[in-house]
Amino acid sequence: MAIVVSSPAVSRPAVAPRPSTLTHNDALRLAWWCWLTFLLLPMFLFLYTVWTILNEDGVEPNPMFQHTWFIANMAYIAIAVPLAIAWRSYVFKNYWKGDCVSPRSYLGGMFSVWITLEIGGIMGLIGCLLSHSITPNLLPSLVAFMLFTPLWPSGRAMTCRGGNTDDPAIYEEPR
Repeated sequence: MAIVVSSPAVSRPAVAPRPSTLTHNDALRLAWWCWLTFLLLPMFLFLYTVWTILNEDGVEPNPMFQHTWFIANMAYIAIAVPLAIAWRSYVFKNYWKGDCVSPRSYLGGMFSVWITLEIGGIMGLIGCLLSHSITPNLLPSLVAFMLFTPLWPSGRAMTCRGGNTDDPAIYEEPR
């Protein structure tokens, strides 16, 4: 019978912790979950908005508030969405050079556009609730939704090379 005694004086070599790395598949899975959440959240808020406005009896809409909120929301969409798209282009600069984009850069670039559109859409629905009227504040929500919908996560910027930007035969525009 052998007895093994471990001594507290014996030290083990220090092992550096592995840095957490985000793989392409993990980033794409996270992007899909976030995109679907961002797709469903305004849908349920829209249903709540319509339900609330239809069940309000005798509440008059405030036209001054309606138009002020509408103009502010449209100005937000007109300014913030192009800025978010420009930021995404800056974050995807490796893709424009023909290289792959890191998963973190992909998520950062796509989230910037998605969140900007989400805020614009939700602001429109909140304007409908606060003004007690569907029009005109539903229009910015529809614009944001129509811009958001085709931006589903494909992940092509992470895995496929964009190709040489000077050669139109192999260059592929990112989504």
